[in-house]
Amino acid sequence: MKFKLIKFTIKGVPSNYIILHPSTAENQDLDPGSLLVTEDNTIGFRLITSASVDQGFAGLPPDRFNGESLIEGQDITLISAGVESLTKIIRRKMDKKTLSDREIDDFMSAIAHGLVTKSHMTAFGTAVEINGMHGDEITSVAQSIIKNSRKFSHSGKKVVDKHSIGGIAGNRITPLMIPIISACGLVIPKISTRAITSPAGTVDALETVMPVDLTFEEASEVLDKTNACMVNGATVELGSVADKFLEAVSPLKIDPKEMMIASILAKKKAAGSDFVLIDLPTGKGSKLASREDARSLAYDFSRIGNSLGQHIEAVISPGDKPVGSMIGPSLEMKEVMTILECSGGALSLKRKATSLAGLILEGVQQANRGEGQQMATEIIDSGKALSKFREIVAAQGGDASVTSNSIPHAPYSHVIEAEKSDIVYALDSYSIGVMARAAGAPHDSHAGVIIHVDRGDNLKPGDPIIEIRSHSEGKLSEAIEMMRTAPPIILEQSVLEHITGISN
Repeated sequence: MKFKLIKFTIKGVPSNYIILHPSTAENQDLDPGSLLVTEDNTIGFRLITSASVDQGFAGLPPDRFNGESLIEGQDITLISAGVESLTKIIRRKMDKKTLSDREIDDFMSAIAHGLVTKSHMTAFGTAVEINGMHGDEITSVAQSIIKNSRKFSHSGKKVVDKHSIGGIAGNRITPLMIPIISACGLVIPKISTRAITSPAGTVDALETVMPVDLTFEEASEVLDKTNACMVNGATVELGSVADKFLEAVSPLKIDPKEMMIASILAKKKAAGSDFVLIDLPTGKGSKLASREDARSLAYDFSRIGNSLGQHIEAVISPGDKPVGSMIGPSLEMKEVMTILECSGGALSLKRKATSLAGLILEGVQQANRGEGQQMATEIIDSGKALSKFREIVAAQGGDASVTSNSIPHAPYSHVIEAEKSDIVYALDSYSIGVMARAAGAPHDSHAGVIIHVDRGDNLKPGDPIIEIRSHSEGKLSEAIEMMRTAPPIILEQSVLEHITGISN
């Protein structure tokens, strides 16, 4: 089937569609939704029919003419893409078989070319979630992601990176670590994401002070200028095959550990990172319940990283309470700026950022063993980290004069105070995140909570416990109610539960 390409837009339809006249589809025995590929099997499309496109022409959305060797007006030959081979691969994983390198590459490359339906990806993800993958399979997935990804080039410079598996409120260490590390002459391309279930992702927080939706070319330019970038992975499109897979399976809460490891390490490899530090927060309310779980995952990361030629180190960090005291995009960024300005901020946040930055500096021989954290702290205290942060902000198109006081705040706030003398028993990281989301975060970038207490604090009547901020009075009230129904700050209790027995 040969057609002449034209630009044609249909609102609300995914960008991987191609539009043919209904008669053309009928004559070729093609149903809407069928998969079509170019003659060389490198570009895939989903068929939509419309009488608005004349016979002999094929309509594509305008953005498909960028970067895929497609030119408006060119002749293109399309063939029907069968999915039998992909179905066979899925069935083999359902049957607990070990997939070959070729099978894995065929499946991942088909995702890259738009030849795999969401139902196929969901079925594959479910099979991996249930039956798992061997180390060689995970390595093959990572290698295929890398093969189908664009890659940063750093001209022989030492490139490092960090990654946290997330799930902890206030864990905004990235904007502190990146300027520390790049101020030492190391390259650190930080590709981050928006929040999925938390009150703020790294991208959500950074977006309050600078543009983060940079293209691959724009991010490369920032790296060349500053040795660092802090950008949205969705727009830079490193390892986009993994993003397509995760987008398909996330509505069903499918998150195979094996695909997560492959995705993270493949993206780090595509970014050019030689040394990667993985942060594994552990404890009640985090993604990893125990140190045993975290240790096992750390070894998995190390094994797969080694097979990809990367040096991987991991830290198991406390995950049973928030890291910082401010939760929500602009609040977290305000706390980061306060620390960089040496004018305050949670000591726990500064300590974690300097500790992890120090381990990276030690890992690449920029600091002696045991001296990395002190070196990282001195870079903050000297003002070098703040200068480097503002340099990155300016390079990404933001205002280099940004300060903690220039970050806007929500118009409505409420402080919950202690009603009587008491002792703070625990801070529930998960419930604190839920409260911040109830207030409107992350969609309301200025919403969130400020924690005024820590474990073991002695309270007097009227002492502030937690402050809630929002743009909506309704959402503010909803968040306040949580203090009664699912309290994020747990006060000391002499009796945890009273069991009276069972009567016949």
